[in-house]
Amino acid sequence: MRIPKRYGDYKVENCPFCGKISVTKNKQGVPVCIKHKDYELSNLKCACGEWLDVAEGKYGPYFRCMNCGNINFKKGIEINPQVKDNVAKKDDSSEKKDTKKEKPKEVTVTSDQLDYMY
Repeated sequence: MRIPKRYGDYKVENCPFCGKISVTKNKQGVPVCIKHKDYELSNLKCACGEWLDVAEGKYGPYFRCMNCGNINFKKGIEINPQVKDNVAKKDDSSEKKDTKKEKPKEVTVTSDQLDYMY
């Protein structure tokens, strides 16, 4: 039985850190969720032992290895399972910091001051 294609179902990008549907991109050009917008992929190694560099191309992000050449993004993430473990440690420490933060002060801007704000 043939299932017809639906608009938007053919390419669903997931966050490499948590697996949720990605909404935005980080500084490296990797599609991530809102929660991990400030996180970066670092210290990733290839199967041959060389370091992987993150690059962004026409069809999305991919990894570059000096020995192997270009590597698919999903394959590079599968080779490095520590990506999700490192994020879990960072999230635990960030939750502790958030409880100590003070609430931001509320600022009221009138229509006269609006031109000076921007």
